[in-house]
Amino acid sequence: MCPEQRTGGAGCPTSKLPGAIYLQLTQRERVPEQGRVLETTFPSGPRDKERRSLRGRGWAPPLLGPRSADAPSDPRHPAGLGWLPGGPAAARQANMDSPEVTFTLAYIVFSVCFVFTPNEFHSAGLTVQNLLSGWLGIEDVAFVQYHLRRTTVTMLVHSLLPLGYYLGMCFAASEKQLYYFNQAPEGWKLFLLLSVSFPTITCTIAYYWSRKRWDCHPLARTLALHALPQSGWRAVASSINTEFRRIDKFATGAPGARVIVTDTWVMKVTTYHIHVAQQQDIHLTVTDSRQHELSPDSNLPVQFLTIRVASINPLVKAFDIRLNSTEYGELREKLHAPIRNAANVVIHQSLGDLFLETFTSLVEINPPYSIPSNQELEPCIGCMQISANIKLVKNCQESNEGECQQCYCRPMWCLTCMGKWFASRQDQQHPETWLSSQVPCPTCRAKFCILDVCIIH
Repeated sequence: MCPEQRTGGAGCPTSKLPGAIYLQLTQRERVPEQGRVLETTFPSGPRDKERRSLRGRGWAPPLLGPRSADAPSDPRHPAGLGWLPGGPAAARQANMDSPEVTFTLAYIVFSVCFVFTPNEFHSAGLTVQNLLSGWLGIEDVAFVQYHLRRTTVTMLVHSLLPLGYYLGMCFAASEKQLYYFNQAPEGWKLFLLLSVSFPTITCTIAYYWSRKRWDCHPLARTLALHALPQSGWRAVASSINTEFRRIDKFATGAPGARVIVTDTWVMKVTTYHIHVAQQQDIHLTVTDSRQHELSPDSNLPVQFLTIRVASINPLVKAFDIRLNSTEYGELREKLHAPIRNAANVVIHQSLGDLFLETFTSLVEINPPYSIPSNQELEPCIGCMQISANIKLVKNCQESNEGECQQCYCRPMWCLTCMGKWFASRQDQQHPETWLSSQVPCPTCRAKFCILDVCIIH
């Protein structure tokens, strides 16, 4: 029945003819974009002319059911009204759900993580160093030779990523027939040529680097700048390998930007390059500081410092190292040259470093301890770098009073190591109690306080 009869109205011109049969006028229209026939129906009657006249002016009443997803998106077309079910939004959603788009997004994420490896990829072993560890060798055994091979093979593997994407698209978008070069679209042909040219160029470069036992590698040329006239880069590499195996080296930073400081060398290890400078030839300058509210490893604020390493040798390029401000004190101890603060950066030291400075200043005003002339001081058993220079003697109270006890150990510790031991035995949540607390002797477990630490004269 007509709409007026459904609502109880009497406006229908045929309402006086109960039981009238309404014919359906079927109009057929061919969509030129898709080449398929869409059927739209209008009720026959007096309003049919009005509806068809409106349709002729580019608009049709909403008397249609759901349109197909491949219908034209022209809003003037009855099948292209965006507010009807299955409109342009549904078409975009269908494109996003296609295997081609899904594979592209997944491959982009994988490639970025594979090149700039996060901790999760390192934990899973998805790195060039881990996948090719059998050929690369061990870094601790031969540091320079390891990175000669690592930088070369990393460049080769990363150059294969575009070709891997093309091969994956052969399966994700099989309708494009990408596995047949003659039938592939022109854009994909160009992409394939570029994907093949990248590994071809890198293979040529890798072959050139490996000639003459790696004499042409950029790292070998960098080391040659530090070699003596009668020696070569291999003598420098041997010195670096020996110092890298020592446990007292300073090493920090992410895998893609490691900072390594030995007794003679300052090095920065990146994905494709190794920067090397000799300590006796460098000037270090703090150039920048960045403060972050949260650290990736803790919920505390963190400060990162950028230090410029410049060599007096004009052939050695300057480079920047970046480290946490809490590691600044340890770096400064390992360096022979002072670090200038050209940018007037306020360096936020860790709580342990601040306490160590206060601990040292308080111990220096304690009464000194004199050892017998025939007694020789041994190296500190904590760091093995300097001789023991402190002795625990109860000075805070009388021998039978208080919690502190007399220590009968011979001098075995330096002031810095004893300060670190004192700080490590404190409650980290209550630093206000550190200076007034007692800790056990690291050797005999006799309790002592800061007043009982005496410098040996």
